[in-house]
Amino acid sequence: MLSNTHLLQRFLGVVDCGTLHAAAEAIGVTQPALTRSLKLLEESVGEALFERRGRGLTLTPLGVLLAEQARHLLREQQLAEAELLAFRKGEHGNLRVGAASIWMMELLPKVIARMHESYPLLQVTLSSMNYAEGAAGLQDGTLDAFFGGFQIMEPLPSYLIRRPLFVARLVVIARAGHPIFDLPTADAAALARYRWLSFQSDVAYLDNIREVVREACGQPLHVTAQCDSMSTTLELLRQGDYLAFLPSSFLTRAGGKGLAVVTTELPDVQFNSGPIFRRFLQQNAAFTLLLDTAVREVAEARLPVPGSLPPKGGGRAR
Repeated sequence: MLSNTHLLQRFLGVVDCGTLHAAAEAIGVTQPALTRSLKLLEESVGEALFERRGRGLTLTPLGVLLAEQARHLLREQQLAEAELLAFRKGEHGNLRVGAASIWMMELLPKVIARMHESYPLLQVTLSSMNYAEGAAGLQDGTLDAFFGGFQIMEPLPSYLIRRPLFVARLVVIARAGHPIFDLPTADAAALARYRWLSFQSDVAYLDNIREVVREACGQPLHVTAQCDSMSTTLELLRQGDYLAFLPSSFLTRAGGKGLAVVTTELPDVQFNSGPIFRRFLQQNAAFTLLLDTAVREVAEARLPVPGSLPPKGGGRAR
């Protein structure tokens, strides 16, 4: 059923274009030929793949499942062909990577630059995103790897591998001169007294502390600024009397200059961080070098590795 990649490519062409006419033009075949290809594919799976809705086509439940699997199969084929070209012509294809903020700002730039010293022809497409966006990209075949925190530890499909490299710990962060540091320990009421920043690329960060504070003192957090750029979020913290709930790993790098951790009575929140990547990439020499370089970079940054921090109560895994 999935062995005929020619039929699968035409099927995905119709899925992406929405109509037979548009798909036929995009693929470069006649509409009758495209219709015959879809009929052959539907005969092989035993059910209809599309329903007609007005002038367009809508996938049936089986069609949705087949489209997802077809994208993965065709991407695996592309990666395999790129690997063969690496031996024949020195060409290495395109690696599509999504990454969360700490990886984008502090870790991946050096890692990718080191990898390119050995594999200068490999093209890397790097996009900033949160975990939910990265998971969606891995599932729909638009990403090959995502680097970020595993706040959600759901089982992965067989074609993906998760590799924890360090432990991220969420802490309250403020500028070094913030008045909250006049307190020996900041309780929930003190935290609710000040203005907060919300890093919107991953609202799960703030959600972890918002409910804890409300339960402890009955007061809400006052979020007066929202930002989807981590570098801007850190600069806002340096410039004003804000608080934010962010990974402590930012303070060990250049982006954390002038900022400090606020000592609180709140429970600790920890989660692993690292890559989730397509299983086939285990056979790719360039990606293997990238992973090895990432491991060394984490070690040089003295970030805690999984198992090195004692688990603490409280907080919600996301």
